[in-house]
Amino acid sequence: PIFNLSFLVMGTILTLSCLVLFSLNCRRVSGSLKQIDAGNGQVFGVNSANKIYTLYSGTWTQLSGSLKHVSVGPAGVWGVDANNYIHRLNHGDWVPVNGQLKQVDAGGMISPAGVNMNDYIYCLQGGQASSWTSLPGRLKYYSCGPNSCWGVSSGNQIYIMKGVTSNTCAGSLNWENVSGALSMIEVSTDGKVYGVNSSGDIFGRNHFNQPYRTGWRQVPFRQKVKHVSYDLGHLWVIGTDNSIMDCTE
Repeated sequence: PIFNLSFLVMGTILTLSCLVLFSLNCRRVSGSLKQIDAGNGQVFGVNSANKIYTLYSGTWTQLSGSLKHVSVGPAGVWGVDANNYIHRLNHGDWVPVNGQLKQVDAGGMISPAGVNMNDYIYCLQGGQASSWTSLPGRLKYYSCGPNSCWGVSSGNQIYIMKGVTSNTCAGSLNWENVSGALSMIEVSTDGKVYGVNSSGDIFGRNHFNQPYRTGWRQVPFRQKVKHVSYDLGHLWVIGTDNSIMDCTE
């Protein structure tokens, strides 16, 4: 069923300074996933049994293999398994890639990026290098867009790394702290940023060039969520019960 959510949201930290009206048109999608990622017009996800799915002609199609986290974007389709080993989808087959990460992101123009079990941050220049490039600092979640990468720390602090290009996957190497607190964050290929806080609420911003300290807005949603991803006007939402929603504004 399709339903409409319209709320008045008073900004708080991830706080807005004025009263704003938002409307979401959300459609429940069949199936159950613990994590979802959308990019380049494709949608991939994994369920609680680490089975991998992609949305094809409106229907979930299971892929071979087992992953705990999957990501799709300009850098291709990447994933990590239960033992943190990295894989890339190549002509329908999952090809092992050197290294270990607990979370990987394919949103960069060419290079995938991610964080390992100890929250160290890495990117793979051009997606073809023999070894991963290490970035300074520590993050528990890291996601890249066309010109910048965003991450959240173990304390839910938010950071942006600017200067990321196809030739420099590590960017400026200068982290800028952004006000607010999120437990996960995702950047779309058009630069929009969405995330979820520790209370299961959704926040977003239209573009990374918005004022860093005033750019967040709360996205109204009638249930608590744990994961979001945005692509081509669609906000994909995973509820705490692993339900899947496809929302548009």
